[in-house]
Amino acid sequence: MKRLFIWLFSVYVALTTSMVFATSDAMQGNTILTVTNHHSDKEISLTFDLAALKQLPSYDISTRNPWEEGVHHYKGFNPSDLLEQQGIKGSVLRLTAFNQYITEIPLEDFTQLGAIIAYEMDGQPIAVRSKGPLMVIYNFDDNPDLKNEAFYGRSIWQLYKLKVMRADY
Repeated sequence: MKRLFIWLFSVYVALTTSMVFATSDAMQGNTILTVTNHHSDKEISLTFDLAALKQLPSYDISTRNPWEEGVHHYKGFNPSDLLEQQGIKGSVLRLTAFNQYITEIPLEDFTQLGAIIAYEMDGQPIAVRSKGPLMVIYNFDDNPDLKNEAFYGRSIWQLYKLKVMRADY
């Protein structure tokens, strides 16, 4: 019985340690976002770590949302800045989460409604277990018209892939 307990405890420690290192690695230079775009007949794929995303202009939103209690302060980037920096054109973003949830968001949600892709919540990087490392945030408090299923469905978390779609796609 003692051996079983020691073995189970060892497995628990190993799994917990690897999860901590995986979260830490995602924040320290490993790819957290892959951006793809079609140019002519060829798909181009770019990868970004947290440091690269933090080089973009940052934006802040303090708001409540249906997934967290209270008001939280989010910091992140506007994907239109990323696309402009990379010379990528498009009007719709297809975003994919770790669990393979996919949503499509018009770029106008970011340029006109002020949504951001957040990488910090309350001054800390967003851990994977807390819906990170990236999540789409709208300012639900400043714009009550956004409090509906359409925008809640666009508020994807654990985002890791962004595909830029053509306007006529």
